[in-house]
Amino acid sequence: MRFSGGPLALAVSAILQPPMDSFLDRLLAQEPAPPSVARRSGGEPPTAIDEAPPRPGPADVEAPTRAGEDAPAPKATLTQDPSADPPLGPGAPRIAIYDTLTSPPRVVSVEERDIPGLIASLAEKTYHSCREQGGNVPFTVINELIENLIHAFFCDVVITILDGGRVVRISDHGPGVDDKDRAFLPGFTTATADQRRFIRGVGSGLPIARESLGFLRGAITVEDNLGGGAVVTIKMPQQAILEADAQTAAPAAPQLSTRQKKILVLLMELNVAGPSAIAKELGVAPATAYRELHLLEKMGLVHSRGDGKRALTEEGMGLLETLF
Repeated sequence: MRFSGGPLALAVSAILQPPMDSFLDRLLAQEPAPPSVARRSGGEPPTAIDEAPPRPGPADVEAPTRAGEDAPAPKATLTQDPSADPPLGPGAPRIAIYDTLTSPPRVVSVEERDIPGLIASLAEKTYHSCREQGGNVPFTVINELIENLIHAFFCDVVITILDGGRVVRISDHGPGVDDKDRAFLPGFTTATADQRRFIRGVGSGLPIARESLGFLRGAITVEDNLGGGAVVTIKMPQQAILEADAQTAAPAAPQLSTRQKKILVLLMELNVAGPSAIAKELGVAPATAYRELHLLEKMGLVHSRGDGKRALTEEGMGLLETLF
């Protein structure tokens, strides 16, 4: 019903107004206004309140991207990508040379911009440091073990030289070696496709190292590192033991044919070679080259690398020095 005015309208308003105010008050008490709206006293209409959104923390900030582009991927590190650049600065591989156990070691940091350069530099500096201390660890062994560090992504590599160069300890904080017995068997490897860009990756590193050391009465062990990773230790016998063995050795120097001497010279020049390469250089049949290499291996003058190729042993190098 609509009241246009007059005394009757005023009477109706006086009757309806208090209940309506009471109803609105109860409704507002049960359902409070949202944070962005506040009800003023005195019957004034609600007004919007400007509230600043909470400031995002560092974890909430995202790098801006252009339209149509994906968010940038995190920068690859050596532990994520084996083909990434080697670690530099404080994370670079180090060589610790102990002149005595009562004094701190001399520490040499090895930094290179690429993985092949790092492998070559580490092997060369480790070998020369051992020789300067009077040690006789074969270069082939050192090189094979340093190549294996690619499995640890060169993470926190420390090469320690002790006991006059007779003991070399290579440690890292990589994934470690789970099955240490199987690691010495040819063919067992964890090398990925990226890692095989820099090393053979056929599971021949540790077998070659152990076989080479066996000729020199050396030993090699693999242990777990503190905090994860692996420690490979090479131990060579004392010089007095080697000299005693040389004096008591019954067989004299082996008598070599002219062809066998040429093969030793070729191996010295090529570092490693297989029967096919030897046969091509000497102009003989591959079967003949294979037979000669087998005989030289039985004499202890060459050793197999596990991939069909041969390299000189320390005895073979020593025999060449006496021949020329």
